[in-house]
Amino acid sequence: MFANLAQAEAFLTSRRHLGIKPGLHRVQQLLQACGNPERQMKSIHIAGTNGKGSTSSYLANALTYNGYKAGSFISPTPGGFLESIQVNGKWISEAEFITECDALLSTIEKMDRQDNHPSEFEIHVCIAFSYLAKHADISVIEAGMGGRGDATNVLAHPLLSIITNIGFDHQRFLGDTIEEIAAEKAGIIKAGAPVISAVTQAGARNVIENQAQAAAVPITWIEAKDADRLQINPQMQGAHQRVNAALAAEACQLLQEMGISLELDKVREAINQVQLPGRFELVEKEPVIILDGAHNAEGMAAFIETVKQTYRDNKIEILFSAFQDKPFAQMIQQLQEIATDITMTTFDHLRAADVVTLSESYPSVEVTADWQEWIKQLYEDDKTDTVYFVTGSLHFIYQVRKYIVQNRKMW
Repeated sequence: MFANLAQAEAFLTSRRHLGIKPGLHRVQQLLQACGNPERQMKSIHIAGTNGKGSTSSYLANALTYNGYKAGSFISPTPGGFLESIQVNGKWISEAEFITECDALLSTIEKMDRQDNHPSEFEIHVCIAFSYLAKHADISVIEAGMGGRGDATNVLAHPLLSIITNIGFDHQRFLGDTIEEIAAEKAGIIKAGAPVISAVTQAGARNVIENQAQAAAVPITWIEAKDADRLQINPQMQGAHQRVNAALAAEACQLLQEMGISLELDKVREAINQVQLPGRFELVEKEPVIILDGAHNAEGMAAFIETVKQTYRDNKIEILFSAFQDKPFAQMIQQLQEIATDITMTTFDHLRAADVVTLSESYPSVEVTADWQEWIKQLYEDDKTDTVYFVTGSLHFIYQVRKYIVQNRKMW
C-alpha cells in the first residue's frame, strides 16, 4: 500500500529501467486483475507519429462542450501521472491515483516474482483505464508508441480509430520503412470502428487502407483544407494544427452519425478554443520565448514552416534537446534553415541525449550543459529584434516551461 502520491510515483518511475516493452500479455493480466475495465469503456483510439496530443485535446474538449464526461489518457504531460488521466479537463486526484495503484500492487508483485515484469507505461495504462471506466462517458485514448503492440491496444471495440500521420520514429521497435511503421500504427484498426487519418504518404496509405478493408470498416482521409469544409479555425498555429483540428471535427461528425448526440456548433467552438502547453506556445512576451515540442524530423518540419509563416522578419535563436534515439543531427540541419543561432543541450531524463553525443553529431553547433543559464541570459540580453525558441523533446519543453513559470518574477 502507498502512503502518499510521492511513494506511488516513485514506485512507477523505479520501473523505467525496464524500458519499452511492446506486447499485450502483461497489460491484459493487469487489467484482468481489476475487472477488465477496457471492456466497459466507450473509447476513441488515436495513434500516429505526431499530433496525437493536439487531436485528442480537440476531441475531448468537443465532447465536454456537448455535455459528456470526456475522459482522456495523454502522454507525456507537464503535470506527469496525474495530468495524464483526466475527465473534462480535471486531473485524477492524488487519493484516486493512490487507490488505483494500490488495487494493482499485489498483481504487479506476483508478476515480478514470475519474471514477467510489467513496465511503467503498462501499469500507467491500467490505472487510467480503471479510473476512466468508472468516471467517463467516452474516453479519448492516445497510443504511447506504435499501435499494434502498444499497451493501449487492448481496446477491442473502440468507437473510432484515428491515425494522425506517419513519420520515422522509434524505428528500433516499429520498422525502418514508412510502410512498416504504418503497419504498426494501423494495428489499432478494429472491426466496427470507422477510421479517420491524415496520413499523406502513398505507401503508408495503402497499408492503412488494406487494414481497414480487412476489418471491413470505412476510412476517411483528412487534409488541412478540410478545416475550411468543417468550419473550424484553431487557435494553435500551423497547417499541422488545422489538420489535427479537422481530424477531431470529422470524428465528431462520424460520432453524430453513429447516434451520439453532438451539436456541431458547440464542436467548432470547443475546438477553436483549445490551446496546449508546448505547442508553439508563447510562454513569455518580453523577451519573446516560444516553446514547441517538435520531437522528430516530421514535427520539426511542421515547426519550421510555422516559424516561417509567423516570424520571417525576426532573428531566430534556438535552444534544442532531444532523446538519444531521435535523429538529432538531421533535426539540427533542419533548424539551420531558419536559425540565426542554435544551442544544443541536455536535460533530466534517462533517454536524453548527453552533451558529448550532441556535440559529436554536429560539431559546428554550440553545446551547453546548463540550459537554465541559457534561459536566464535571455532576460539580461534584452534583444527586441530576436525571437527565442525552445524545441525538441516534449519532456524537455515541459521542464523549461516549469522553470520559466516558477522563476520569471525574479528576473
